[in-house]
Amino acid sequence: MNKKCKVKSVAIVTSIHPDFDARIWKHASSLAREGIDVHLICPWSVENLSTKEGVVFHTFNKCAKRWQRPFVIPPQIGLILFPLLRQVDVVHFHDIDLLPWMTILSLGKKVVYDVHENYADEALVRHWVPKPLRWPLYYSVLYGERILSRIIGNVVLVTPYQEKNFNSPSLQKVYVKNYATKVLLESVEDNYIERDAAVIFIGSQHLNNGSMLYLEIVERVSKLRSNVKFYASDRFGSEDFRNAYLEKRRLYGLEERLELLPNVPPPQLMSILNKATIACNPNLRVPQQIKGIHTKLFEFMAAGIPVVTSDLPHQQAVIEDTNAGILAKPEDVDSFVNSICKLVDDRELCQQFGQDGQKAFIEKYSWESQMPKLIDLYNLIVS
Repeated sequence: MNKKCKVKSVAIVTSIHPDFDARIWKHASSLAREGIDVHLICPWSVENLSTKEGVVFHTFNKCAKRWQRPFVIPPQIGLILFPLLRQVDVVHFHDIDLLPWMTILSLGKKVVYDVHENYADEALVRHWVPKPLRWPLYYSVLYGERILSRIIGNVVLVTPYQEKNFNSPSLQKVYVKNYATKVLLESVEDNYIERDAAVIFIGSQHLNNGSMLYLEIVERVSKLRSNVKFYASDRFGSEDFRNAYLEKRRLYGLEERLELLPNVPPPQLMSILNKATIACNPNLRVPQQIKGIHTKLFEFMAAGIPVVTSDLPHQQAVIEDTNAGILAKPEDVDSFVNSICKLVDDRELCQQFGQDGQKAFIEKYSWESQMPKLIDLYNLIVS
């Protein structure tokens, strides 16, 4: 990043994102590499006031029960953040549960709201939200974000679908898309042709992300190509869904064919992707998925792995632009099955897709290509 940043120190705040969440860690470590003092306030399992890659951690205790979060987390964050306010130029926060408190803070401090989730749509699909409350919560989030973000005045968005809710002329905003970081390239193994055939899915495990669809794909491909190994992430939104997933895997007889891999921090992601020759990205055609820009697609491209992905608008645009893989229809299991079998049978085609995707990632779809936009926003709001 060549752009000079007028901001010397930033406090990044997350209340609920897991340890070394990809976007937040990319955000923090990228700023630190530019010589900016970064204070990361988070509930992560790292030593308080320790430093990693130039980022200083200020940690607080996680909250085990969801209903307790609004009462337990804000006071903990406040005790950490307020002593830092004199030394930081900007407070950049990532979670909607902090929005009311950060709105108050913005009356006397430069604050940026990072809206990298479609929170209103999330309210309609989260298992922990009782169904009668989902639509009331949807509208509360929709209009609450719209009103409070205008008071804050500065937002970071990830997708054009968010424009409708953040279209006030009083808002300073930029789009920082959920691309993967070029740091991943340092760990790519140069043994693609020699690898055993293996398909991988690394998304969070929940229904709309295509978890159950992936099980159907694995079951059908296994009958057609007995030499293929399958991997998926052991990262579930709830224990109930994990149990349902494991039961369906058992009923399909896939315990030996489909291995669940432990969730790893972003710096170690390539150790997982280096196991695979094909990636599968089976997002369902629902609003939450249609509106998202999914980081894992770009992580696959960075790894040089061809991807068979749902033909949702954003994925379709990327694949058609890059030749990084094949589009399939989430309503049609066989479209995934046939595409995967085609790639299993043609390793040279796989490698060509992978190389094209990796080249496009380096040139156009990396996180580093997005950071100048964020620097522009910082420069604007402190000028």
